[in-house]
Amino acid sequence: MRVYHLPFSYTLNPNADSLEYFIVGNVGYSKVSISQDVIIPPNSRLNYENHIATYTAGLGAGVRYKFKDDFSISTGLELIYSRSGIKVEKPDDNVGDAIEGFFSSNYNDNISYEFFTDLTYKPKLKYLKPYAKLSYKLYQTKSSFTFNELSSFSTDSGITTFTLGAESNKLFTLGESYLTLEAYLNANYLNGEVQNTVKFDKFVSVGAVSYLYSKNIQWIKRYFLELNKVKAKGLSGYNIGIGFTIDY
Repeated sequence: MRVYHLPFSYTLNPNADSLEYFIVGNVGYSKVSISQDVIIPPNSRLNYENHIATYTAGLGAGVRYKFKDDFSISTGLELIYSRSGIKVEKPDDNVGDAIEGFFSSNYNDNISYEFFTDLTYKPKLKYLKPYAKLSYKLYQTKSSFTFNELSSFSTDSGITTFTLGAESNKLFTLGESYLTLEAYLNANYLNGEVQNTVKFDKFVSVGAVSYLYSKNIQWIKRYFLELNKVKAKGLSGYNIGIGFTIDY
């Protein structure tokens, strides 16, 4: 699987004492390829010459209340549009081919509501930046939607996540650039239709992230390299992520 994901979050009043308003959103593209034949009901076949491609775009808003500088609660709603389908693999599959696939008549449209809420605790220590977070996300998705369907809402899937982690202070400094390391543990609990689809109700992920803070490019706050291991009943895998955070 290859995933290209650009999330963003913007706080409208970052200097507020207690109540903040923010905007969230994302755009993304993913491609899933396999090495054997799989039948996808009702009459589709996925093999090594095909792959599943998905395009996503989302926009939402929320509010955050800060009880103290180190403790806050957030809640909000995001509307996510996605378009997915099976596509024949090309030897020269590139960005142009990926964009072309978006307009394929074999793709189907989906709309998802995401309701999210979380409690975050970030104590301030001298040599470490620990954090604990409890979050809940509720999803409801409609495939090949019509605008009449958007007025109805029912619970489809939910995920509760408990996260423990910590980021170090500066470890290595070179001029105005410096490196930090972060480690985290996620415990995730599934409910609703997603549980029936993946055939498990919980999974754990352990990860480590290295951050390079640099001012070489003014609009980039930091670069990161992330390594992650996922473990569940009947599932085990690794993820590698690279990217950067935009400062705006």
